[in-house]
Amino acid sequence: MIEETRHAHPHIDPRRPRPGVREETNPPLFAWKPEATDGPFVLEISRSSSFTDSPLRVTGLDDPIYLPEVALDAGAWFWRWGAGGDWSEIFAFEISQEAVRIEIPLASKWIPLMPSGHPRLYVTEEGVDAFRSRCTGDLQSGCDALLASARTVLAEPHAIDEPEFLPDRFADFEAFWKIHYPTMWNTRRFVKGAEAMALAYMATGDTALGRAACERMVSISAWDPEGSSYLAHNDEAHMSVIWHGPHACDWVWDLFTDEERGQVIDQYRQRGTITFEHMHDQGLYGITRFDSHAGREIVFLANVAIVFHDHIPEATTWLEWLRPVLCGSWPSWSGNDGGWAQGLSYALPYVQVMTMFASALKRATGIDLYKKPFWKNHARWRYLMLPAYAEWMGFGDHSEKWRASWEMNADVMEVIARETDAPGFMRYVDDLRKESLTLTTPPERHMAGVLSQLFTAPPLPKGDRGGATDGRILHVFSDVGWAAIRTAPEDRDKDVAFIFRSSPYGSISHSHANNNDFILHVGSRVMAMPAGYYAGYGSSHHGHYVWHTKSHNCVTLSDAPQLMRSPESTGEIVNAYEDDAITYMCGIADASYADRADRCRRHVVFAKGVGSFLLVDEFAGKPNVLSSLQWNLHSWEPYEVDERERTFRWRRAESAVTGVVMCHSEGFFSLSEGWDPPPMDAKWSKEWRNQYHLRFTPTLLQLQAKDADSRARHPHGFMPLPGRNLGVVLQTQLPGQTVEPHERSLEKDGRETVSVGDTRFVVIPTGQQEGIVGEVSVGDRRYQFGDEGLVGT
Repeated sequence: MIEETRHAHPHIDPRRPRPGVREETNPPLFAWKPEATDGPFVLEISRSSSFTDSPLRVTGLDDPIYLPEVALDAGAWFWRWGAGGDWSEIFAFEISQEAVRIEIPLASKWIPLMPSGHPRLYVTEEGVDAFRSRCTGDLQSGCDALLASARTVLAEPHAIDEPEFLPDRFADFEAFWKIHYPTMWNTRRFVKGAEAMALAYMATGDTALGRAACERMVSISAWDPEGSSYLAHNDEAHMSVIWHGPHACDWVWDLFTDEERGQVIDQYRQRGTITFEHMHDQGLYGITRFDSHAGREIVFLANVAIVFHDHIPEATTWLEWLRPVLCGSWPSWSGNDGGWAQGLSYALPYVQVMTMFASALKRATGIDLYKKPFWKNHARWRYLMLPAYAEWMGFGDHSEKWRASWEMNADVMEVIARETDAPGFMRYVDDLRKESLTLTTPPERHMAGVLSQLFTAPPLPKGDRGGATDGRILHVFSDVGWAAIRTAPEDRDKDVAFIFRSSPYGSISHSHANNNDFILHVGSRVMAMPAGYYAGYGSSHHGHYVWHTKSHNCVTLSDAPQLMRSPESTGEIVNAYEDDAITYMCGIADASYADRADRCRRHVVFAKGVGSFLLVDEFAGKPNVLSSLQWNLHSWEPYEVDERERTFRWRRAESAVTGVVMCHSEGFFSLSEGWDPPPMDAKWSKEWRNQYHLRFTPTLLQLQAKDADSRARHPHGFMPLPGRNLGVVLQTQLPGQTVEPHERSLEKDGRETVSVGDTRFVVIPTGQQEGIVGEVSVGDRRYQFGDEGLVGT
């Protein structure tokens, strides 16, 4: 039997179908990680685990990935893969009756369906007249904005020098940054300007705009694809060419001279070949590599292939490989539930980029990837995780509230609404756009034009524009390990938004070492957020502060963080529960603290009637490793602390939070501000406000070893106790409210209690009641929670 490695992280074990998951898309993708086994591979799919019932058999597979063309029957199935006469273990999966049927023909069959002339992206040669009619009708206002932007670009130079080579980022990050950062934005803005003028030409027929776009694409095609913009040296400069460039070339195709067109085609042939070799031959994207930028490059390569396939023979090979990747394994940072493990900010460009391909494929061939559950669920995830009023966008890199980010959020949501015929979150889109008018954007990030796949999309369908939440306030996205409690998502002044993360994708890429982290908004004000800013990937501030658990609203263990930059640092959110009185969930981050803890979990209860949270951090240390649990919190406002009463309070405008630490034993608060080290000042930092930090540290838990057996195991005289359950109550105060008084007490059996109104929170000491760490009483209802979630309801 072929030996395989199993792992909790979806990138270390990318096998599909995933174990225990009911497939919601039919046919499903089949993928495996052969490790030491070389192809060609064979795949068998059967109704029987013995594979004796004429199984579907596919042979001669060069890559360990396969997407059937035809849907399978609903029900139970088995599959295995083989090579060299040997077989893998047998895997089971199920296709639900409700699975969405999306049959994707081979890529070689796409090309005859595509327009033979140009344009062919979003608008076809035959559809230009109808598109221009829309530009004087339902698209009039958008077209006016496009033309104004394009004519501004028209007055700028249309030639660009080849970029400088980059210094070694590890030798001198600031020297690297001073070239890399402006190169990235200047080249991206230059080609986006070409796209804006090309789209304006397609909308109006103004050849002055079209020829200027041609000049830009000819200028950038003079670069050496293996020079300073070589993918392996400066992938951002390389991507600037292949991002919006294919759009521009497609829309002004007939305005190039023959010589210019040949130069442009040669540039894209070389860059396409380099991109394919990078993602397919130097590790297989979606199987052995999941580097973040490649998640954009797969789409750009597809667009290059679509635009230039009749001039680049290799394009069909590229599309055949991309078919199961883009139509099957994408998204690499999510599942069907619509989240995105890298965070809200990084989801924006990557999901937006994917709409480039999904929209182009749908309009050219009728193949509709927007039917996948991910798309509508992504709109729901974004609506719940990012209030339009939010002052902080988390988790992960880039938290700044910029106008461009809010506009992009709105654009992505509207593309999904139009392409899925689902206007249910358009009120949220309106709110995002209204909020964006109050914001600014760093100058280098200003881009010309519009989002072309949105501008050319079909009209928005009619229907309810409000975001339905089925009356629930707790929403868990288990695939990515994110959750949100939203008490009034349609009313910013009454909304309490608690955003929580404990992710199976761990602390890699643009994520941080922050399983069991939370962000808290109260009455449109962000009250708690992670600390630090995105001052350059891998910079001193980023690497030594932002990546570290100390900068998050998580526990640290005697200053030790979770495992940093590690796929081993997996988490999950389990046992979600909601009724009319409370919500409950548990974040399991045991693996994230595995170097010094056997168990590290955060139980989260929200009592609806009193607007209060109970967070119980359950910690069990490793034998002979002494660690003190440290509870960390970060905000833009300083805290008022009462050491004796173990309370802390902070306010932003008319919103406030009162915290109560449920610990009568020895312990202390620590207050600080700023960052160590601070972010470098080479980047625009208007949003980088000072931050204030609170930590509560209870006493180290240890006992004197008195008997002979204990002294034999602990010869230095003291032994660490097995663990601690530390509770903190957070009482939220909305504008116009008064905070209810609380009563804090310690019972004789060691139980810590806090009462607020008719609600009583209890933390049970470690080991006192097996499998139970706390309880909540609301009126005459009593709930206990622990290993099995909520019990005794």
